[in-house]
Amino acid sequence: MNSPVVITTLNRYEHLKNCIGSLKKCNLAAETDVYISVDYPPAEKYFAGYKKIVEYLQSPIDGFHNVQIFFQQKNLGSCDNSHFLYTKAFETYDRLIYTEDDNEFSPAFLEYMNVMLEKFKDEKSVYAICGYRWPFKLEKKETSFFSPFISFWGCGLWKDKVRDFEDFRRKELVSYLKNGSSRRGFISWSPHVYKQAVYVACEKHHMQIYRRDTEEKVYRDADFIVEMYMHIKGMKAIVPYVSKVRNMGHDGSGENCDDLNASLYEDQEIDMRDIFDGSTEAVDLNTEEREALSCFHESNDPTGLKERLKLFLMVKFMMK
Repeated sequence: MNSPVVITTLNRYEHLKNCIGSLKKCNLAAETDVYISVDYPPAEKYFAGYKKIVEYLQSPIDGFHNVQIFFQQKNLGSCDNSHFLYTKAFETYDRLIYTEDDNEFSPAFLEYMNVMLEKFKDEKSVYAICGYRWPFKLEKKETSFFSPFISFWGCGLWKDKVRDFEDFRRKELVSYLKNGSSRRGFISWSPHVYKQAVYVACEKHHMQIYRRDTEEKVYRDADFIVEMYMHIKGMKAIVPYVSKVRNMGHDGSGENCDDLNASLYEDQEIDMRDIFDGSTEAVDLNTEEREALSCFHESNDPTGLKERLKLFLMVKFMMK
């Protein structure tokens, strides 16, 4: 049984149309179930695009085994909309492929994701299979690599590992950060994720980091939250050396992505081979590649001396 694809959307009609169109061209599309959840607009400015999407989805979408479409009656937000689809897909499947509506796919994307999800399903140290690879310079290889970071732009997840993540609680994060050795290792590994983790532990993060569907605080699956969890648990994601996904959302239309580096993402080379070659090996990055990955990951959020002092004081006096 192939993994289903779940797609969250709101008002980006052209993006969604392109996303579904490229997914339809993938090998295995005709054998794949698709779940789409259309969130309800939170403000008037979103209604024009939202109405276009509703009209588009009211016509049959062919090319897939089955398509289930859900129209939300109130605004859930991106986190809860994703969680809604996870829950629906996990009622039937033990794994899924998640994407937002602004991604385009390699013809072999679904093959790659299904093969790798089956290959690594029992590997406890692997949290996810990523179809997307960040656009920084790497030596091209006909395989995949282990990454301490994750991208949800076309990401394969297993039900049991997602459930384990949802069982992760703030007190475990606080305990980890209070350990001096663990904290120093965290800072050395990723100042960016460490900074986010401190704000999360002190309940001072500017983003919504909890789902709203429960009184108990359950972490959302934003990338930095999952990376924080992966680091603490000693887990990694698997990423292809040549990306199987291209992200088109750096045009100012998305929730978290601006248009400053749009061409870097929109012009990114992806694997256009028609068939996945079946290479399931995943290797460790060499020293230069690890440094390149870390530099790219940290470049959007540098942590200066003033903020490092602030984080030190937060850990010392605010984290309880």
